[in-house]
Amino acid sequence: MMEIPAAAKLWKQALRAQWPGVRWSVRSAPRGWFTVITMWEDGPTASAVALFCQAWKTVYPDAATWIRESGFRRSYSPAGYATVIDAITREIPSMPIPRTTDGGLDIRAARALTWAGPVKVAGRFYGHDRLYDVVAVVELVADAHDHTTGPAIAPGAGDASP
Repeated sequence: MMEIPAAAKLWKQALRAQWPGVRWSVRSAPRGWFTVITMWEDGPTASAVALFCQAWKTVYPDAATWIRESGFRRSYSPAGYATVIDAITREIPSMPIPRTTDGGLDIRAARALTWAGPVKVAGRFYGHDRLYDVVAVVELVADAHDHTTGPAIAPGAGDASP
């Protein structure tokens, strides 16, 4: 069986080859976790990385033990948040989404605001019939947006079914 550092290096090389414009951080988890933590900003969705991971594991079964979806961590830059916020405000102009000076999400202010779900953005429904804080709404939409395929969430794109 391959050791964790070698598996992490191989995994990172595969990610860079698949999504060359994305900055990847691939590290061994803290002692005792026996897994690899994979982090990236914006870029592909976690589900796209998970699909790629499944295919990759069939090619590298010796490394597959250490790479798990539970170790995936995606974050969003101010520009990534701005793309999502623009799409939401285009579809739901009445939703109050506080922004930072660089166009990102003002998380502290947005936590204090709520919105009843589900919300429909670009032809796709996000969430369920319950109350969400605005940060949760933005993150529901952000989680489903692949930043590697284009700069914007196009109106009318996506699945229109709830």
